[in-house]
Amino acid sequence: MMEGEELVNNLKHLVLGFEPHVREAGSLEQVEDVLQHLEENEQHFHRYEFVKQLKRSIEENLGGFIDEEIEKCSMGVPEEVGQDETQVDRITERVIHSSPMSELVGKLKRAVTEAAEDLLQNFGRQFESAVHNGESSQETSRPRKHYPDDDETSYSSSLNQPGSFMFMNTDRFVRLTEDLEKGQPPEIRREALRQLNMIPATEIVCSDQWHQVKSSVLDLLADPDQNLANSTLKFIMQAFSTTTPRTGEIFTLLVKFLSSQMTSHKSTAISSLKSGLDLRKVESVRLLKAFRLMNEFQREAPGYWVRYPEKYMEEILQSTLDLLSLETAQVVSPSHLIAVLDPKASWFIKWMHGSYSRLPVLTMLQRYPSILENAVRHCLRYCSSRRCSSDRMSDTSENAPWTSSLTGQRMVYTGAELEYAYFIHSVHFLGSLLSYTRGRDFFPVKLPDRTEPLTISNLLVAMISLITDPDTPTASPATEDWCPPHLLTQTLKVLCSTEEVCEICLCKDSITNALLTPLEQWLEPQSDISSAQLPSEGTLLRVADILSVIASSTRGRRHLLYGQDRTLLSRNESSAARVITEFTTKALDNKLTPGFAEPPSKAVIGDCLYICRQLYNTYEGLLILSHYSLHSCVAQAFHQACLEAEKAPTPTPGPSDDRRGRSNGQSALVWEDTLRDNLLNFASTAKGILLLQQTGSLNECVSYMSARYAKKLQVSKREKFGYGYMVTQVATTAPGMVALLNSGFIQALIHELWSVLECGLSDQPVLAPRIWPVDPIDRPSHKPLIRLLNVLTSFPAVYEALADQRVTVQEFYSLRQMPDTVASLIDRLVMVNTPAKIHSLFNYEQSHVCGLRILSVMISCLDTQLLLQSQYHYQEALLVSQGENTPQPRLVTGDGRPSKDRNDIIIDMLTVERNYILIKSYLIGGPSERVLPPRCLSQGKGELYPYPLFTSYPVPREYTPNLTGRSAMKQATSSNVFLPKDNDLSKLLAENKKKPEKNSDQWLDKCRAAMLTVLSSKPDLTKGNTVQYLMEQSVVALSNTKDAIFRQVEVSASEKAVRSYKLTSLQQLGITLAIRYGTHLKLLSSNSDATSSLTQLLKLTGSYLHQQQKETGSSLRYLTRTYQGFDWFVATVFLIFNGSLERSWKFLQKFSTLASSGFLWSCRLHASVHVAPELMLSGIPPVFSSTGHNIELVLHTELPLIASAFKMSGYTPAQICCHWLRQCFWNYLDWVDICHYLCVIMVMGVDYQVYVCVAILRHLQSDISRHMQDQDLVIFLKEEPIRGFRLGHHLPYMKTLEEKFRTIILSDMLNFSKP
Repeated sequence: MMEGEELVNNLKHLVLGFEPHVREAGSLEQVEDVLQHLEENEQHFHRYEFVKQLKRSIEENLGGFIDEEIEKCSMGVPEEVGQDETQVDRITERVIHSSPMSELVGKLKRAVTEAAEDLLQNFGRQFESAVHNGESSQETSRPRKHYPDDDETSYSSSLNQPGSFMFMNTDRFVRLTEDLEKGQPPEIRREALRQLNMIPATEIVCSDQWHQVKSSVLDLLADPDQNLANSTLKFIMQAFSTTTPRTGEIFTLLVKFLSSQMTSHKSTAISSLKSGLDLRKVESVRLLKAFRLMNEFQREAPGYWVRYPEKYMEEILQSTLDLLSLETAQVVSPSHLIAVLDPKASWFIKWMHGSYSRLPVLTMLQRYPSILENAVRHCLRYCSSRRCSSDRMSDTSENAPWTSSLTGQRMVYTGAELEYAYFIHSVHFLGSLLSYTRGRDFFPVKLPDRTEPLTISNLLVAMISLITDPDTPTASPATEDWCPPHLLTQTLKVLCSTEEVCEICLCKDSITNALLTPLEQWLEPQSDISSAQLPSEGTLLRVADILSVIASSTRGRRHLLYGQDRTLLSRNESSAARVITEFTTKALDNKLTPGFAEPPSKAVIGDCLYICRQLYNTYEGLLILSHYSLHSCVAQAFHQACLEAEKAPTPTPGPSDDRRGRSNGQSALVWEDTLRDNLLNFASTAKGILLLQQTGSLNECVSYMSARYAKKLQVSKREKFGYGYMVTQVATTAPGMVALLNSGFIQALIHELWSVLECGLSDQPVLAPRIWPVDPIDRPSHKPLIRLLNVLTSFPAVYEALADQRVTVQEFYSLRQMPDTVASLIDRLVMVNTPAKIHSLFNYEQSHVCGLRILSVMISCLDTQLLLQSQYHYQEALLVSQGENTPQPRLVTGDGRPSKDRNDIIIDMLTVERNYILIKSYLIGGPSERVLPPRCLSQGKGELYPYPLFTSYPVPREYTPNLTGRSAMKQATSSNVFLPKDNDLSKLLAENKKKPEKNSDQWLDKCRAAMLTVLSSKPDLTKGNTVQYLMEQSVVALSNTKDAIFRQVEVSASEKAVRSYKLTSLQQLGITLAIRYGTHLKLLSSNSDATSSLTQLLKLTGSYLHQQQKETGSSLRYLTRTYQGFDWFVATVFLIFNGSLERSWKFLQKFSTLASSGFLWSCRLHASVHVAPELMLSGIPPVFSSTGHNIELVLHTELPLIASAFKMSGYTPAQICCHWLRQCFWNYLDWVDICHYLCVIMVMGVDYQVYVCVAILRHLQSDISRHMQDQDLVIFLKEEPIRGFRLGHHLPYMKTLEEKFRTIILSDMLNFSKP
């Protein structure tokens, strides 16, 4: 039982713990409420001795009774319990109303009452003795913000001090101020200071006696009596623990004391640098404590000074800079002491971080130029002297000559250590200054000992010289973080982290040359150099780390590629990228060793290879580094690493003797993964995929990528995005799709989409119904759908996945049966035409709509549309489904067959989606040449769906606009028709028809100028006969120039052989589409004759190209001797010449000799003998590896916002542009612009194929940005026509692109015949 003196003491401690809560309360009612809820709000409530004794009393007096009650409830007959009552509630109620409880409460009440009366009667003596005798240190009060001292860990407010002044008496405060004066005896001053510490600092600062107190505090801080000085520091510490507008005056007071100590000649705490800092001296300890207190406040003040007037901040800034400007040569300065306490200048970094304080700091720093000059001078002096120790700044050191035997802390800092601390502080101070524009304005700095001002480049070169110094000793792992090269490396990396700062500060030739010095020493070692003088591994790793951060930004990467202030068109042939790549290739080939030194470690080679990877996974980087054949070097090293990894022992637990073998095995596996990862990143670009495929490592790299993609890992430590963009790039090609199929990646995408559609997001039980989706594709399904569409939009890839893949209709589908292939996905989600398929879907409508959306995007590619129709006959299946989606059909009298009227079709989500696909797959046309119905119902007062539905082809006439009278369609059917002379181009063509120009080059120049003028101003004048004669005459002229790179081959096949040439079912369907399009455009007069002529033309061209093709022996389905798609270029030429077989065939024969035929005519270079064997066997056409690559190159250079939008969408410009080009912009441009496209490419040059695509993407920039945000960019670009684009209006822009990029792009596009 609690009683007597013990109870009084415990109650006293509890009352002292209430003090912070009582002070926060504003009234007596709030005090009562706080005390009633003290257990809830006080985290240390149960640690008070009073509470502990109370618990023990309850256990002693009521423990047995509670046990009995619990046993009764468990052994006896259960009683009825109310709805809201439990057995615990009933037991508690019995205990509270029991007699033992009543007796205990009475005893406790009497004992606590007596103890409280005793405390009230002896209030002053009890609470004063509690603090004076050290009892207050046992309190468990609430933690408060404070600035700790070595002797004390927490401070409470004035209520927790002896003789607490809750209401200050003015007369008593005056007497207290007088007692603090210098002339008073030490005992009186000590007592007065003790009482002063009990008063809130804010009350003291706001009082009338503050000026006298301030003078006394300054004297007390410098008093020889250590107790007085320490108590004064505690007063300042307590003042700093509260944040008020007057705290700045306390800080100014402390800084004033420090300034007086640093400038006083009588002070024994200040010594010369040579003597160092001896913490065994009491004066030095006191001074360092004061500096520590100041530094703590400096770091905390930025968190709240925005709340107070600007004067508050200005006082702190000015007093700090006043102190730092005090520096005397060969004497310990304030900067040295602050550097010891805060070597990384965190106080200044925090001051510069917020915009509120940055400008005042920099403005005020202009008044103190000596601070910046001293920091710069010290950095330069230290870097030039190369003074470095690996154990300069550790708090505990076994090597230190003087350490405390109790704490093990350093007691003496030598002068060299103080100088080193100042150097570290200066480096971080300057690094923070250079990170901001106004901070960089301080440079160049004029130094007294230099004739020329010091620039930023001079300063950074001096720092880099210390990083690359071969004489720098190697630091131990324990001191690595404090060695100068490491600290300087971290500072430079911080500067590189911001692109603008990196460009201004580090993208200079002088700086990169300094960084490349270690690599150049390895590349060209001097004869008189020893292995010890070569750069160490640590130096190479730090240099590579800095260069990799520079290469992670666009501007830094371009600086490494081109040099300072240079571009792609004016690049430096000896750029930093070339040095890094040469070092890496020689290191990979093991040709770097000078003969007297060990080769660089794999860690160094891996880091340098990573820099190269940051360069070659961009388009301009791959262009610059192409002649180094880095992909071959990496592939060769990778295959060698695979062999070493196979021979290495498996890293399994074992005895210590096998530790080295297991370590070697692990390092071999790590090196293998490093090379595989870097090799994979060639797939970031279109041409890079070609290089990767030629190494033979595509399958292994894609498997590695699939494994990382499944774990949702980023591409690398400096890449912001995942593998989505790279996956799309790989899936554009046939070998890439085969690799994705073999790795299981496509199956994983299908399973992911199926799981979201049919299985839900997780296996957790659903406690509430899912929100009914408003959109046809709900949000959870959208992302998996886009991922799958990104890999199914290229015809070569789709052909590899679907060619000859038949699906068998099953009588029963298990609910757990998931599709594994693209064909089975189409069968389950698109061809849902049997009851078994319908019943196998949990969400029939949502899943079927998703399948129809996939089909709609896929058939945007006309070749894919023909493939799906020829294999699966999806049009017939959709028409049947439309016919079945009606009310009970009426029976027609006679034969009894049901009659379905198109107006009887039920309008629902599936009907609208099927109708859209049926129209889209039947009609061909540009933005104004066909009408595609919407996929949603009308919101107005009219009909919900005003477009007619149908159950059989042909489509209703409402979907085919009338094109009668369009001038572009009025073309001649004979070559002898009069050519109008209403513009310069027509006149030129008419004159050349009468009298052909002998000088082809001159005529072509005239033709180009006339065409540019006409198409730019009046594009509609270039139509009909003008287009025909332009194409015929230009191809004749070009065949006499250097553009004719292929020789014309005579058709060796007989007429019988041509007739026997078989067209695939896909090509026959394509003929039907083309004839339907020509008839709609009024270009063809007779469907039957046109069909026969086009069939004959395709057989002629097929036989003609077959003579120039050879068997590849490839396992790719797409890479057979016969082109697998439809020849859209031949169909376009056929329509241009109004179905004339003779004129079309004559034109194609001559056109096949031109370089542009390899890019306009997709079939021309398929398995062709004119292509380099490596390129032919890759299965990657030049249109993708060259045109697509150069499109992305120009986009990243000229239109970076569009390139970024594609990157963030995970979709590639090369994929959509190759799709447009392969089908000659059918369904995307109107017929007039398609004709202009062919004429421009033929006359202006094949590189205009790149410029046309860039101009289209530039025209769509706002739409691309919007759909990137909506995350449906692939759907928009595939399904929507290119509205509002007139090719002639963009010719001036294309001309500017030609002037910039022709020398690069044209040579690359014509390079397909070389290995």
